[in-house]
Amino acid sequence: MPLRGNGKPRRSERRRGVGAQRKEAASARFVSGKEEKKAIPSHRLAACRHRRSVGASTLLWSGYGALKTAASREMAIMRLKDAIEDRDVAALQAMLRVTEETVPINEKTLAPLFAYVERHPEAYEQLDREFARQRKSGHVYIKGLTSHPPVFTIHVFEDRYVFEPALYFLHVRVDDPEALLVVNGVKTEEEATKDPFVKKIGPYLPGAYAVTVVHSNGKKKTVRVELFGGARVHEVDITK
Repeated sequence: MPLRGNGKPRRSERRRGVGAQRKEAASARFVSGKEEKKAIPSHRLAACRHRRSVGASTLLWSGYGALKTAASREMAIMRLKDAIEDRDVAALQAMLRVTEETVPINEKTLAPLFAYVERHPEAYEQLDREFARQRKSGHVYIKGLTSHPPVFTIHVFEDRYVFEPALYFLHVRVDDPEALLVVNGVKTEEEATKDPFVKKIGPYLPGAYAVTVVHSNGKKKTVRVELFGGARVHEVDITK
């Protein structure tokens, strides 16, 4: 390094010397930093890999679970329609759940449903539309006499899908308060309403029904009623 007359290095040379030292130190730190990054403790690497693995597994299983649930739901709907078409009473007894104890699920109570779908094959398309609506919008209805429930509401019960059928009531208008009502050949128990000429009967499962009024003089009149969607209470006028 050039010296001044007094034997000391010039100031510019000292600055260049200090700069070179700083560059060497920075380079050493950079190299050291690279070495430190490469030398990440093994337990940290394992923890990082574990977190990534858990995250990927969670996404994978959540996606699989959603797919499995959707597939199970569609399979349950297909089994329901097959059981109705095949008139499989045993299968329907396992799939249908009713909250009304007065409406058992058996061959006799299911006969109107079988008769309706045989007469109206398009009923299966209506069921598909209703199930799609329940899936997309989480269709919920408030139970009550003025509500319009789906023909079958799908639920999860004990890790499987079950179906709750709509239960319908009839308000039958008659011209004789003493007349009797017979539904599908069975005398019914009537419930009084505010109007003495209107009798409330039910509940009934979805299906096709023949409602007959029997007057005190023995005269009879029959009307056909179809209960498959719409309001839970259907108005029937036998006086016309």
